[in-house]
Amino acid sequence: MKRLMMLFGLLTAIYGCSPRVAVDSSSRTDFSKYKTFTWMDSDVKAGQNPLYYNQLATENVENTMAGVLQQKGLSENVNNPDLLIGYHFFVENKTQTVATPSPVYGPYLGWGRWGYRGWGPGWWGWGGTQYTQQQYQAGTLVVDMVDARTRKLVWRGSVQNAVGDPARITAQLQKEAERIVEKFPERTS
Repeated sequence: MKRLMMLFGLLTAIYGCSPRVAVDSSSRTDFSKYKTFTWMDSDVKAGQNPLYYNQLATENVENTMAGVLQQKGLSENVNNPDLLIGYHFFVENKTQTVATPSPVYGPYLGWGRWGYRGWGPGWWGWGGTQYTQQQYQAGTLVVDMVDARTRKLVWRGSVQNAVGDPARITAQLQKEAERIVEKFPERTS
């Protein structure tokens, strides 16, 4: 029973740490009518870091999303697509407030405020919380799906996550793009 509770706690902690995928879609759209797709130009706004402007990353992200969409029954068709798919990636500098608990000292029993074997409790010291501001980079990935006939946005998925190492951005973008596109509705019929 203890192991089961520990496993449940660990899974809850892991789930709580992963960024949530936000999805918005048109309530009047019948997604089962979409059978084909093609790509729009991607939009990357990430300051001056050349590691973010990477044709390989764009190609890998598109291949990852295409694989998920093909599993959902869609196929790529450049000449006559039903959906136009594009993604946008933004990197912003953000600030977060971090609370760090300060230790409490003591107790020194028997050595009270009034000397050896004093009459009061020992000195506990000061405790509290320190607040610091930390700068970090947050990357936001947005995947848009547009009806090719009407040119209206029908589905959007996004996720925001801290960007750790720009050198590993390709792998991170692929993982996040896959998580977003997995939320696209399955084709029925």
